[in-house]
Order: sequence, then C-alpha cells, then structure tokens
Amino acid sequence: MKPTLDEHIQRDPRILRVFLEARRRYAEVDLLHHNFTHVMRDLHRALVIAADQGSVNYDILIPSVLLHDIGFCSTDFKKLGHDVAGARLAVEILKDLDYTEDECAAVGHCIHAHKGKAELPRTIEAQILYDADVLEKAGLVFLIWGGKVISEFNESIYHFLKREIADRRAELARGLYTRKARELDGGRLEKVHSLFLQVRKEITEERPDYDITEDDLWRGGAP
Repeated sequence: MKPTLDEHIQRDPRILRVFLEARRRYAEVDLLHHNFTHVMRDLHRALVIAADQGSVNYDILIPSVLLHDIGFCSTDFKKLGHDVAGARLAVEILKDLDYTEDECAAVGHCIHAHKGKAELPRTIEAQILYDADVLEKAGLVFLIWGGKVISEFNESIYHFLKREIADRRAELARGLYTRKARELDGGRLEKVHSLFLQVRKEITEERPDYDITEDDLWRGGAP
C-alpha cells in the first residue's frame, strides 16, 4: 500500500495547514524542478523510508519534507544557500501555525541539514529527509531532470556538471543513513556520478561542437 497523509492529518491537523501553505508558496515562485511536485516525490520516499524505521516523529518529519526547499521562496537563498534560508523561513511559517519552539527547532535542523553542507543530519527525521532528497538524484531520470535544473538556475552545463559531480562525490563518500534508502538506491547514485563524469569528458575532450556559439562562426566575432 502506498503511504498517504490522511492518517497523519487526522492525528495532527496542523500538517494539513503546513501542506497548504507550502503548496501555495512553491506555486508563487513556480520553479521548474524545485517545486511542489518534487516535494511530493521526496515526501513519498520519506514515508516509505520511515515505515522501515523503528521510531519516527511524523509531526517533525512531514513538515520538514514539505518545507525542505522553501528556501527557494526566500530572497536570501542565493546569498545563504536554500538550506540555511529555508530553515529560517520554515521556522517563521511554523510559528504562525502553532508549532512549539522545540518543534520549530527540530524541523529547522532537518532543513538546515538536508543537503549535508550547512551541517550533518543528527536526528532520524533529518536523516530520512536527507536520504529521500538524495534519492531524487539516484536514477537515470535525473540526467533528464538535470536539464530542468540548468534552466531553472539559468546556468551553463559546465557549471551544472561541476556542482553535481562534486555533490554526488560527497554523497557517495557520506553514504545514505537508512537501510531502506540504500535498498532503493541499489547503486544508482554511483552510476549517475559515473555518467556525469562521462558527459563532462565528452563535451570537454571529444565533442567541442557542443560548446559552439555564434561568435565561433565568424572570424572577427558575430556582427
């Protein structure tokens, strides 16, 4: 049976309020990849992973996943990173939705740590969020979704590859935290990393035609 939110909302109605607020905010920025659809995929993975764990606080896990990319809705995300900016914004949102200081701090940690850069995930909820988000990249489909990320950030393929190769290398070195996430990965993260290396080699060494611009077709530059 696929995991659903129904029983969690019946137990804690605040989760529905977080869901609706998150959906509204992601819709306002309307990003190509880091959008509510991506959040739903991560939430599904998080619930699947959590079901395999002994004890998980869903009142922390679910808001954390719903808000983990909310930093992209903040004007500070380019300066601070969307993990840091997102943790701050999430706490502001949750305070208005009747979450306690301790709950806000726990969710804030999950979001702050979900990239494994600002800090490492210490709680099981933070580790599940981290694993669920890494699994988004652990599949050949991410080679296609990578084009959406390039367009979303308006970046070159070289910049994209530099970041993604470094991120996959760090994720592989760090490892996934939960047994279920390792099972779902099944070696796919390593395969994606290897394929990105091949793409970089191809466009830098074998197929320079992929880097041609209009200036290259004129002796003195394009008119």
